[in-house]
Amino acid sequence: CKTLIDTLNSVGVACSTCNRKYCLKHRIPEDHDCKNIIPVGARQGIRGPSQADKARSALGRLKLWGKEKQAAVLPKPKPSTAASRAVALNQLKRTAKGDEKVPLEKRIYLHVEAEANTTTSKLPKGAFWYNKAWSVGRLLDDAARGLQVQNVNNRGGGEEERLRVFHVEGGRLLDFGEKAEDVLAQGNTIVLLRGVGPVSAAA
Repeated sequence: CKTLIDTLNSVGVACSTCNRKYCLKHRIPEDHDCKNIIPVGARQGIRGPSQADKARSALGRLKLWGKEKQAAVLPKPKPSTAASRAVALNQLKRTAKGDEKVPLEKRIYLHVEAEANTTTSKLPKGAFWYNKAWSVGRLLDDAARGLQVQNVNNRGGGEEERLRVFHVEGGRLLDFGEKAEDVLAQGNTIVLLRGVGPVSAAA
């Protein structure tokens, strides 16, 4: 259509679905093929799969990635004897960083990584200690700060922007309300993931 809109002779009619203006003849969504047009101001792919499809896809991706991580991400195979586990934990304690205010007896030492496909971080991985009485949500905030990963969890936003904690040894996403000492052990590995959906969708 070559009709000029927003003139004195032809007023443009706004379509609330695709955020564009049309002449009177093409104002109805079916007349301007609205369902196949990406809305103005929308991100590419916004009309893609539903949230449930995204969650299922992310879960499949996460499980596959988790299996690969369980097999390959750990620096070495987990020590099999108590003595070698103690040596590995002592080595982790020597290199770990964290809040000095956390008393030694309350510290839990973890390997922390940022998954490269879903997050961007200045540091891809590190060794840190946290207070074992902290919730997973607070631990996530501190881990994101430590790896310099952008964390928008406390500012709202959609699920695709939220960070989640994946426990490699447990093979599952951790809920923000769980206590670190209840779900994690000394020397475990956690991975920060973005856009994998809520824990309930992944269960």
